[in-house]
Amino acid sequence: MKKIFTQGILLILCFLGSIHFSLAQSTTISGKVTDGETGDPLAGVNIIVKGKVIGTITSTDGSYSLTVNEAPPFTLVYSFIGYSSQEKEVTGGVSTIDISLTSGTMLGQEVVVSASRVEENILESPVSIEKMDIRAIQETAAPSFYDAIANLKGIDVSTQSMTFKSINPRGFGANGNNRIVQLIDGIDNQAPGLNFPVGNIVGISDLDLESVEILPGAASALYGPNAIQGIILMNSKSPFEYQGLSAMAKVGVNHVDGEDDDMSVYNDYSFRYAKAFNNKFAFKVTASYLRANDFRAVDYRDQSNIVETSANYDPSQPGYRDNNRVYDGVNVYGEPLVNLGSVADGVIAGGGATGAQIAAIRPLIPNGEEGNFTPLGFSEREFADNTTESLKFGAALHYRLTDELELIGQYNIGFGSTVYTANDRFVLDDFSIWTGKLELRGSNFFLRAYTTQEDAGDSYAANTLASLINAETYIPAYFQNWVGARTSGQSVEASHQYARANTDRLTVGSAEYNEAFDRLRETPISEGGARFLDETSLYHVEGMYNFANQIKFAEIIVGGNYRQYSLSSGGTLFALENIDSGDEFGISEFGGYIQVKKSVADERLDLTGSMRYDKNEYFDGQISPRLSAVYSLGEKKNHNLRASYQRGFRIPTTQDQFINLDVVSRRLVGSNESLVDQFNFRTNSVYNLKDIQAVRNGEMSIDQLQPWDDFEFETEKVSTYELGYKSLISNKLMVDAYYYYSSYTDFITEVDLIQTASGNTNTGGATPLYSGPAASKQEIVDGSVATARYGFDVNSDETVNAQGFAIGVDYSLPKGYQIGGNVAYNELINADELQEKGFNAFFNTPEWRYNIKFANRRVTDHFGFSVNYRWQDAFFWEASFGEGVIPAFGTVDAQVSYKLPSLKSTLKLGGSNILNKRYTTSFGNPRVGGIYYLSLTFDQFFN
Repeated sequence: MKKIFTQGILLILCFLGSIHFSLAQSTTISGKVTDGETGDPLAGVNIIVKGKVIGTITSTDGSYSLTVNEAPPFTLVYSFIGYSSQEKEVTGGVSTIDISLTSGTMLGQEVVVSASRVEENILESPVSIEKMDIRAIQETAAPSFYDAIANLKGIDVSTQSMTFKSINPRGFGANGNNRIVQLIDGIDNQAPGLNFPVGNIVGISDLDLESVEILPGAASALYGPNAIQGIILMNSKSPFEYQGLSAMAKVGVNHVDGEDDDMSVYNDYSFRYAKAFNNKFAFKVTASYLRANDFRAVDYRDQSNIVETSANYDPSQPGYRDNNRVYDGVNVYGEPLVNLGSVADGVIAGGGATGAQIAAIRPLIPNGEEGNFTPLGFSEREFADNTTESLKFGAALHYRLTDELELIGQYNIGFGSTVYTANDRFVLDDFSIWTGKLELRGSNFFLRAYTTQEDAGDSYAANTLASLINAETYIPAYFQNWVGARTSGQSVEASHQYARANTDRLTVGSAEYNEAFDRLRETPISEGGARFLDETSLYHVEGMYNFANQIKFAEIIVGGNYRQYSLSSGGTLFALENIDSGDEFGISEFGGYIQVKKSVADERLDLTGSMRYDKNEYFDGQISPRLSAVYSLGEKKNHNLRASYQRGFRIPTTQDQFINLDVVSRRLVGSNESLVDQFNFRTNSVYNLKDIQAVRNGEMSIDQLQPWDDFEFETEKVSTYELGYKSLISNKLMVDAYYYYSSYTDFITEVDLIQTASGNTNTGGATPLYSGPAASKQEIVDGSVATARYGFDVNSDETVNAQGFAIGVDYSLPKGYQIGGNVAYNELINADELQEKGFNAFFNTPEWRYNIKFANRRVTDHFGFSVNYRWQDAFFWEASFGEGVIPAFGTVDAQVSYKLPSLKSTLKLGGSNILNKRYTTSFGNPRVGGIYYLSLTFDQFFN
């Protein structure tokens, strides 16, 4: 699997070997950069040669000197945080250039690259795009830039824990969104074994982040598979452009009301140092550490029936389940549905004296509903440690081979402990990901190779662990107590009451509990424990070339990539390809694209066409086109109308294809043909659980019940149409609006399949196989044979249609005050039709959400502030973990900052959810409260 990565490195090195360094006329330019208002020198101003990689920064006295291996004319670009950029053409005979920069708003001046893979003004982007520049990152009131993404137009964020958030634009919200791609300096920030970004727990620090660009909507035409709902580009600071030492210390508190936990300290520290030598060689090192007590998931409603009609029980109170023989709390774990008859059959099958005794009284032990009960579970608060940590290190070496070529070597590693929600609440403990990259970059091309290596550490599934503890202790004791009461003449229900009153779960913190907890937590799932091992790797090589210097009639770029996944979970997460060797599956895919852009109508109309082809070894090749047009109005082209059509797709994730995981309620089985055969789905018939329930309820005859035989699995596709308008009016008012319509086909959803399971054997912890004859339909419907339940991904025949719009407005008031806001609407158009057919689209998005912001970064020379209010309405959440209504909420973030020039530092007092009104973003996730902090940020150049 490492072969492709090695070949990519060799390709870059061979390219370097082919470079001929020639002597050319050199030009040296020096000068000084000052503040246009005060005349003070500006240190750290970035100066680059337009269209090249060569550049420098100003020193502490504002002076600079730059040598360019080129004769004039050429253009220098001067840029600095909080100031309007300037361009200055260098002509023959000029050796000194002094520049005065003026501070001002940046409305409409931002440059973006994500929309077209080349730099362009944000006003002229052919599709919707959201951006946080370096000022917005510095001035956010949220604890981190990743939290502040929720304030962008049309972006939903699902908060599973303080450090694990999933970004969801335009509907189909998820805990771990595999419909969006997140890149950090061109590196896919996914956990390879999960196929989705793990928030920012092992990502990039605020100190090293230059900008964030989010492209909502299909982006497969340029970014390939899985960018079906968007792309997130995070760009770090170059050590050439951002030099010196910077450090940040942030200390705060949360849980201030003591409602879900005791008040605790929030600690966040980061460090960055960068240095350049002779404008040729530069390096940087970064580090950050966060530690806090996370918010807790405290939903104790019963999932056994309809959650919305269930009382919110309190597991901390004795007797909270006195009247509930069957109870499955949303955030209470270790409560699998158990049947006394099934327990009895298991004891009998074990033989011995005990088996004989139970066989003798078997007629007294009920099957069906009378025999059902659930153990006494553990709430998340008492069962899962809510300490969240994130430790990140990074290093990069940059070498400018010529004025137009830069070689970059980059290494990043992150460690973390947190919790996230999927089919279970998974506790990621000592989880880590590291990436290594080698990239050759020019003004019109790049060639990069990188690898991502994941290690799940001591991670485990909370519900699985709690259920195993109760399976060893509570269930046998309950069964014994029930049998004792029943054989003494008690009724079935009275025996349940006796057993419930006289059976205790293990006491949290006791020696017996700690022994069982530690032992089962450290035992892999494949060996009967709760720990999952995941050391899956990703290897990726890609390149792009812009023919702007060779072709003049249009701008043409081409690119391509090759990627390999090497699954490695020790049989705890993925199925084995070879049971004897223990090897798991590998996945390879490749893709290529071309984009042509042409300006016509006096360069007021930009027409762009993109086309990409991708092929995964397990799926048919896919073509992803994008057509767009941008028409500019007004004398300064400040009014821009855009229209686009895009087609995107996503390849089923590694887990969609190859998962083999017992999550207590059922076994998750990948939909790859190999697993269909491993589980004998064709020979030992499987049935849709919904169909079986329909027969049991009299809604379908047993003759109509047919085995599930649709095992063809395809990629999910979307076609999106978008209209937009973006304008800058009088350099004060920025308006951005769009409407989109999306149609999804071959939508990937999950069904529950039922199969005969009597006599299942487990082959070395890999795949439980059934070798006996298939049971009849009547036996499965009656429940007279043991069955296995599987979660299995399929393509729906239904077409899923969604639409929405968003409007954002920003206005610059006098004296530096700014006010802005945005509103977004998302709708699943055919929701009623899909519901009637029993199809769950998992749209999971509020129809309405809005943000309002008021800020001034410079009320005085030292003082600034910002306030942001965010609101979203109620909506219904559907997921494999559970489903229920997410109430509407509104929350306020605010900060005030004070600059300390003598210390080259900024002091900030701020908070998120400062009113501490608890809210939940998605079903089963934590109740988020307020975080209040004080931070001090030092910057050597006081940028």
